[in-house]
Amino acid sequence: MEHFHKVLRQPNFFRLWIGQIISSIGDRFYQFALLSLVLGLNEGTQIGKEGARVIFVGMVPGLLFAPLMGLAVDRFNRKVTLVFADLSRVLLVLGLIYIWFEMKNLALVYVIVFFMGGMNSLFIPARQAALPQIVPEGDLITANALMALVGVIASLVGAVCAGLASSIFGARLSFILTAIGFSVSAFFILRITASLRPGERSAERSALATWREIAGGWEYVRKEVQTQWVIVLSTLFAFVSGFFMISVLEFTVHSLDTTLLKEFVAWMTEVLSHFAPKPPVIDASVIALGILMGALGLGLALGIFNCGPSRRWTRSTGLPFGAFLLVGAAILVFSMITSYVPALAICFVLGWGSAVFTIPIDARLQTEVPDACRGRVFALRNFCTSVAFLVALGFHLSGDLLRLLGPGELIEMLGAGMILSALALGWLNRRSLGTFWGEGKAIPKRAGAVASASSVN
Repeated sequence: MEHFHKVLRQPNFFRLWIGQIISSIGDRFYQFALLSLVLGLNEGTQIGKEGARVIFVGMVPGLLFAPLMGLAVDRFNRKVTLVFADLSRVLLVLGLIYIWFEMKNLALVYVIVFFMGGMNSLFIPARQAALPQIVPEGDLITANALMALVGVIASLVGAVCAGLASSIFGARLSFILTAIGFSVSAFFILRITASLRPGERSAERSALATWREIAGGWEYVRKEVQTQWVIVLSTLFAFVSGFFMISVLEFTVHSLDTTLLKEFVAWMTEVLSHFAPKPPVIDASVIALGILMGALGLGLALGIFNCGPSRRWTRSTGLPFGAFLLVGAAILVFSMITSYVPALAICFVLGWGSAVFTIPIDARLQTEVPDACRGRVFALRNFCTSVAFLVALGFHLSGDLLRLLGPGELIEMLGAGMILSALALGWLNRRSLGTFWGEGKAIPKRAGAVASASSVN
């Protein structure tokens, strides 16, 4: 815990972190409000297909505009970029309230979802690129772990509260709370005193905005073989996440035995009817998904606390391959169960594996990629993951695959494919699996050691 306290005592990081917690909780309200709208379409009979469409539209901007967003992150003050993205999301969410509840225009809802995805695609690489400007290099793994903890807190607190709020008070309140969360995030980012301007060399080159500059992230990755493998693994993991997300929606609604949960929801509905302003309509499927996300969040929390202290093993080049293999095995087991409680346990393992996979990868890129092109490299990585995620969703847009094979069979095939991919990729990288990245920098040499601050590349 000492490592976490050390980073949290840094005022600028703490401001960013607190703002992200509040906005991420608000974002869960946005997600569940959209989910409640999707469940209302066709009376929830096509949740897999409709859910895929909503997520697909939100991911498209990251695919279309990634090079330009990466250039913007490397050209403009990253604080201004972050605040702009947050305030834009405030206006979009408030606009969504009018468009859906007053105009009842589903087409414009998808337009709002598209632009929300665009602002998310701008905010994320800007935050990732700015983190090395806020904390010392030796604290990057711990800082990334704490940023990952934001998602855990949002899942544990926001998911359950958002599910209940959407069921009892409706989607309108959830959208309002989302707007408040993004506003608070912008306020805390404005209070960051560290300079988040890109490096001077990058700023000078930006005046000659050429295609070569826009493609600077590609040029860097083309020359760095290990960075290529990091992006390949991240891309495959994104495909798995997208494919599993839609499959598990259908699997939870139609294949898992949630009898006990439904009985509990019925009892809770009766109790809340005495206090709610209107008779609550609590969908057991939404609650079931929220609890699964909570289990995933608990697993993430454990993974965060395992690798957050920046121990040497977290810098192993073989760790992402091992974590990928573990997640594949957990997904394979998940496909074989029908009881809800074991499903929660598997989600816990999936969360742990996801944390151990993603946190060291982000820290490695922040450590090894020069500041002058860091935003573009992260945008490129996010572009590749967006493509993979969209391809995974594309398999579900028509709903035919889920209908023909069933969610259980699809999840089983996904887990088996991950295991085979992890073994094949590990074999191709067998010579580097025993090495550690960043060994020549200001990095802890043993558990518990804290590196002194050093300049970013």
